Amino acid sequence: MPIVGILALVVAVALVVAAGVWAATTLSSSGKHTAATKKASPDGSSSSGAGAGAGAGAAYPYGPDVGLKSPLRTGDCVRAVWTGTAFASRPKLGVVDCAHGVPDGQVMAVDAARDFVDARDHGGERCAGDVKGVVGALADAGAYALTPTEAGFTAARGGTACLVLGRHAPVGGAIGRFRRPGSNVWTTEMSVGDCWLYVDHTTYFTATLTDCADQHTDQVIGSVTAPRATAFEDALRRANTLCGNRFESTWAPGSDRSVFGYLSDESNWKAGFDSVVCTVGEADRSRTTGAISPSGTTP
Repeated sequence: MPIVGILALVVAVALVVAAGVWAATTLSSSGKHTAATKKASPDGSSSSGAGAGAGAGAAYPYGPDVGLKSPLRTGDCVRAVWTGTAFASRPKLGVVDCAHGVPDGQVMAVDAARDFVDARDHGGERCAGDVKGVVGALADAGAYALTPTEAGFTAARGGTACLVLGRHAPVGGAIGRFRRPGSNVWTTEMSVGDCWLYVDHTTYFTATLTDCADQHTDQVIGSVTAPRATAFEDALRRANTLCGNRFESTWAPGSDRSVFGYLSDESNWKAGFDSVVCTVGEADRSRTTGAISPSGTTP
């Protein structure tokens, strides 16, 4: 598979069409997720070892086990290693470059609380509301509210970081409003309503994010889950059909439009990313302008 770019130390990225497969494989020796040996208590303090008292914890906005010594800001991209069950434990986090760090997710908002009790009791609920739209638009993502510890509340500036993280695979780049037209988007970053331009490079293609008012080939309309019993190659071959069965009657009822399916790479598939991103476009794959409505027409 052809190499498109270098992400982190070495990241091979290729997008191969066969109904559509997007490969984004991280080969960085430092990019692999490993299980953490420490467990975190609900307030983020370490349950093993010494030296994590109030004085030490005050230097960490979210607790020593999370590892950050500076508060997260809106737009920060992060790598995450869960200390226990994903989305139910405190992750160890590191801030990385959104474009080149192969992030697991991004901070979409920071909720400011009046005191620690307010953050503890209500920060997560407010965060869930803040990121609901972003989570729902992505194929395989979840919300996570990183609340400050009591000792770190001041260092966190009273803020709960509202994160959106990939459930089974890194989102791989910026998401939602932090992306810009002209940037390449991967299946893990594609959101419902996105319009993008298929760019042919002979042996592979890329998807360039565009404004829907400008020329594009695809508009993301949703996603479907491929049967887990299906082999990756078979899911790839069936991607168009899976999306067509779900969306064709409402988004492409005539012969001029078609529904297409795009699958991520095999390593993401094995990790549990079994979502097929579905798009609508011209049946002959030509460019068009204007967003398509569920009736299959352009307003």
